[in-house]
Amino acid sequence: MKIKRFVDKDSRSAMAQVRFELGADAVILSNKNVDGRVEIVAAIDFDEAALAGDERPNAQAPSVLPAVDMDSPTLTDLQRELGNLRLMLEGKLSQLSWRETAGRPSVKAALQNRLVRLGLSKSLCGLICDMVPDQGDLESSWQSALSMLASRIPVTAGDSLINNGGIVALMGSTGVGKTTTIAKLAARFVMRHGRKDIALVTTDCYRIGSQEQLQTFADYLEIPMVVATDGSQLKSALRQLSPRKLILIDTAGMSQRDLRLYEQFSTLNSVGYDIDTYVVLSATAQQAALHEVVNVFGPSALAGAIVTKVDESAALGGVLDVVIENRLKIAYISEGQKVPEDIVPARADFLLGRALELMEQDTGKPAEKKQKSRSAHSVTV
Repeated sequence: MKIKRFVDKDSRSAMAQVRFELGADAVILSNKNVDGRVEIVAAIDFDEAALAGDERPNAQAPSVLPAVDMDSPTLTDLQRELGNLRLMLEGKLSQLSWRETAGRPSVKAALQNRLVRLGLSKSLCGLICDMVPDQGDLESSWQSALSMLASRIPVTAGDSLINNGGIVALMGSTGVGKTTTIAKLAARFVMRHGRKDIALVTTDCYRIGSQEQLQTFADYLEIPMVVATDGSQLKSALRQLSPRKLILIDTAGMSQRDLRLYEQFSTLNSVGYDIDTYVVLSATAQQAALHEVVNVFGPSALAGAIVTKVDESAALGGVLDVVIENRLKIAYISEGQKVPEDIVPARADFLLGRALELMEQDTGKPAEKKQKSRSAHSVTV
């Protein structure tokens, strides 16, 4: 895999460099602002198996790893931005401690096994276990671990998006439920504030029927919807609708490896309006894919995340790992198709409770003897 860094005056110029040097198949690994300029890290010949931490007996470590100076501020910053590669390295390092712990019949080993059953990565499990004081009792240690885990799940305060308003764009991969989530948020706003102060915008000119679907929601709620297929039209639409308290922008869903996904993000940032962008993460997606999506935009450039399809997921550990790793606050949780009932403001105890329920369903055993149904709601945060 070839990784290269591009720096230019703005996102469009940097993306032009990426396309010229690496072609349309390049994968955006990270982007950020550096001294008033835009830095994009992109890769070609992307190795998905290596990123997922695929272990092969007697496999040789990548030749570039021994040359990395972990004390260098520049490389430390690059490591932080390349979230997926960082996870791969952490996973390799954590295996030593994991094997030692798993070989001992200790409270820590049992605790770590329970955390892994939640779907969490071994590196995060090891971190939580290291934070739990040695109490000599598994159940006490388990409750301590759950409290520590809940305290690390980043969420926004209450129904802030609906209460505060603004210009809000939802972005994400294909099929994560952005349009349905827009409809749920719009209905939630109308129920609380009325229909005069809200409007919808769609920039999706790729998916067949996407505009019609959002128009149907808009007609049902009796609120305006505007189609904007490029930056000029989007700027005009926002100028027209700006007096309204909340403007929700629906974008086209694409693969996280499609350069057009980042180009949409660049367009949102180039129209001269303060747009809060939320990434929509499906709880059913693989952890590595979720990390890729977040890294396309850069965690610091996102206002937060909305987690969808919680009701369809077999485990929540993957999405919890991603938001904890990137310190990305979850604003809302969606689990179902009903509008607007099936979306609620995010709460750490609710997410952890659902994760525990899924673990119990998967194993057929309760996560903790004294635990009742939805018992993690009582976890002290």
